[in-house]
Amino acid sequence: MIHFRPIVTFTLFVALTQSNASAFAKYTTKGQNIVERKTGEPVILRGFGIGGWLLPEGYMWGIRKLDRPRQFEAAIEELIGKEDAAEFWRLYYENFLIEDDIAAMKAWGSNTVRIPLLASMLQPRAGQPDAPPYVYNEAHFKILDRLVGWCEVHDMGVIWDMHGAPGGQNAENISDSDGEARLWTEKDKYWPQCIDLWMKIVRRYAGREIIVGYDLLNEPLLRRYDGIDTAPLRELYIKLTREIRTVDKNGIIFVEGDDWAQNFEMLEPLDWDPHLVIAFHCYPPTASMDEKMTGWEKLRQKYNIPLWHGETGEVRPPYDHNRKSTAFLEANNIGWSWWTHKKLSRKTQPWYCARTSGFDKILEYWKGNGEKPARADAKRWLFEQARRTRSDKCEFLPEMVNSLKGLEAERPAKAKRDKAPSE
Repeated sequence: MIHFRPIVTFTLFVALTQSNASAFAKYTTKGQNIVERKTGEPVILRGFGIGGWLLPEGYMWGIRKLDRPRQFEAAIEELIGKEDAAEFWRLYYENFLIEDDIAAMKAWGSNTVRIPLLASMLQPRAGQPDAPPYVYNEAHFKILDRLVGWCEVHDMGVIWDMHGAPGGQNAENISDSDGEARLWTEKDKYWPQCIDLWMKIVRRYAGREIIVGYDLLNEPLLRRYDGIDTAPLRELYIKLTREIRTVDKNGIIFVEGDDWAQNFEMLEPLDWDPHLVIAFHCYPPTASMDEKMTGWEKLRQKYNIPLWHGETGEVRPPYDHNRKSTAFLEANNIGWSWWTHKKLSRKTQPWYCARTSGFDKILEYWKGNGEKPARADAKRWLFEQARRTRSDKCEFLPEMVNSLKGLEAERPAKAKRDKAPSE
């Protein structure tokens, strides 16, 4: 039986990690393998993307009309005002991912979490200059500090994922864009912001052993838009890698191609760093050596670098495709990160958080199907829903966890606090 480790306080964590600032990264690459740095032994990365936490998407909440953070932020502020909206987000960030989640995922057999970052959360949109020095939100960085502390305690690797880059690496909701991929259409403005943000993250967590590496851009899209060439993707990746290497010589550089991280031809030659990993995405999960998989396999052989199924999932019960896919991936030495660990609207992940009746009324208003709730009611309902995203208030789905090869669900330990710190 797998047991949870005792919780170590964040203060103790800081003391321990400050004395270990020169530690090497936990994993690195060697040829087509991701390996334990200390032993050189190959390792399969198994983990979850923490989607919906720092960058919520509409379908995760049960709505499509609003589908990205900037829209949620405006809609919530319209309902309850700026100050109460800020408190809602504080409660949401505090409850949606807790230390017990990291402990549980580790107990199941996971070794990594992929953390989707939202640029505007760390580097606010309002008041941002066109050139450095840029403005940062220190309070929101402390949320990342807390996560790193938990992962250090539970020996869980962290993969930073630039999910919503400055300006938007695509024109879609998943990058929190304003409808234009400004990372490509306004390079002079947004490339410096993107590089500066990445370096802020790299410098802040330099030397932490559990930092596995950097997923430079989530699902960039270029050639689907008129007037945008694909060549800048490789150019930006090289710039980012060179900057990161001035601080972190060891962290893995995960690179995603165009077309939803499926087309890598514009990144060739994949030769600008000794520790690159091809991070492909595919829905439904890849489960056979089909045409796409054959193309990615050819790249692995050509450049002698690892493959990683960096985002996939969304399989509904009875989860048979999960079993088929993870068995195929592991047989072919390909790690994976399942999307996601928790949602409010479907049962395709370990935790399902039911929506409250009050939150459903708010969703109906946003959809245009209901009356605007009174401010006091909306505040109460939003705060209640934020608190109810804690895993001990959600439904745990062990059969979903057991469908992923290498993981074995143990019902998560009861919350270690009598009540949420937000209550």
